[in-house]
Amino acid sequence: MVQIAHEGSQPAKGAGPQVTPTQEAIMAATIRLLLRRSSDGISMGDIAAEAGVSRRTVFNQFASKEALVEQSLARVWTRIGIAEITGTLDATADPRATMTRIGRAITAFWLEGDAIAIARMAIRESFILPEISLHYLDQGKRPVTQGIIRYVETLVAAGRIQADDAGLAARQFIGLINEPLVFLQILGQPETHPEAHIRKVVEEAVQIFFLRYPLQDGAGPPGGGRAR
Repeated sequence: MVQIAHEGSQPAKGAGPQVTPTQEAIMAATIRLLLRRSSDGISMGDIAAEAGVSRRTVFNQFASKEALVEQSLARVWTRIGIAEITGTLDATADPRATMTRIGRAITAFWLEGDAIAIARMAIRESFILPEISLHYLDQGKRPVTQGIIRYVETLVAAGRIQADDAGLAARQFIGLINEPLVFLQILGQPETHPEAHIRKVVEEAVQIFFLRYPLQDGAGPPGGGRAR
């Protein structure tokens, strides 16, 4: 049975353990159904019908409906592809460009698909299956955040920036993007952001980040930088 526990459209190339097309179809069907009604109102048979497979096939791949729901929600975060951005050879050579790519990946994840609707659904489902929200965070959101923290730590270790708390620095950057673009929508307030405004938010977030943590030439770690 597939066990999915990744970081964070389609899952990013190389993002965690590979899944089969059948498993992907089942998880996508689960998300579609959950966006229409709560988990206590759907069955494994409903999911099988939505995915176009047999009920037995669903049970052969996932131990229970709860496990399927949890893994489907965590799978959503593989779309963001932070590791593919920060893992490039020039990621520390041009930190501004890399942070800009990270910022754009964050906005694309939230604003170009169903991630906001899924986040709202995960909050709703947490009242029915309390462990779902914890799994959504631990196996989805937190690994993505940790990927950004690790990149900031890499910049510190390479002597490109000085930051005593890489975890705080990374979360500050994420907040500069999510607060003006995402937060109110998760609370149910409809917003539409022009592309020019989205680009401006990312550009300003990068500028503010490097004003607080100015770029250095790079001469080894200046000390500190581990996430707290």
